[in-house]
Amino acid sequence: AILVDSGVVRIEAPKRAQDAAIVPVDIYIDPAKAPAGIKSVTLIIDVNPAPVAATFEIGKDAGVTHLSTRVRVDDYSYLRAIAETQSGELHMAQTFVKASGGCSAPALKNQDEAMATMGQMKLRQFPPQETMTKAQELQLMIRHPNNSGLQRNPLTQYFIPAHFVQKLSVSQADRLILSMEGGISISEDPNFRFDFTAHGTGQIQVEAIDTDGKVFRNQWPLEATGL
Repeated sequence: AILVDSGVVRIEAPKRAQDAAIVPVDIYIDPAKAPAGIKSVTLIIDVNPAPVAATFEIGKDAGVTHLSTRVRVDDYSYLRAIAETQSGELHMAQTFVKASGGCSAPALKNQDEAMATMGQMKLRQFPPQETMTKAQELQLMIRHPNNSGLQRNPLTQYFIPAHFVQKLSVSQADRLILSMEGGISISEDPNFRFDFTAHGTGQIQVEAIDTDGKVFRNQWPLEATGL
């Protein structure tokens, strides 16, 4: 059975999307309400052609309590976050978003431009929001068209084949922070912001694999936080 609104997981998104192709969504996890720890969080958009937008696996001891990304929403829909605890319990939260046409909305960049920069990554690091805490925030941006397969080429009107980031992993010194299995609902130029508990000063390592089998890797030193 799925426990609804138990407080283990919360989801937030705008009630009415300004742009259905890039709808911001925030997922919050309350570790105090899941002492066994969270194993994974699945983001579902009920009406999308492929409802499972992404499944995020949370690293053990990674300390992830907040995760945000941007998604395509095809029509008025519930967005749901389902968290699975290490002990196998399922907890769900949901929110309703008014949006339409996000999966077929034209790409923001033309395909040539998108292909030329594909795989470039940027990592922003934010200091802890509270003093005396080890939690840090990262924002990962990946250049990728993330074509949904439902967008048309504006010149030929043919459908542009689906081509998106399917697997993503973020680690610190080989310790998993989070990994993702993604689908067509993650917006163009995937963007993820999340907090985590740093272990030592090891580098942040990112690996992304798209549906064409292309592998993109990058790494960055962890910035000192003054702790």
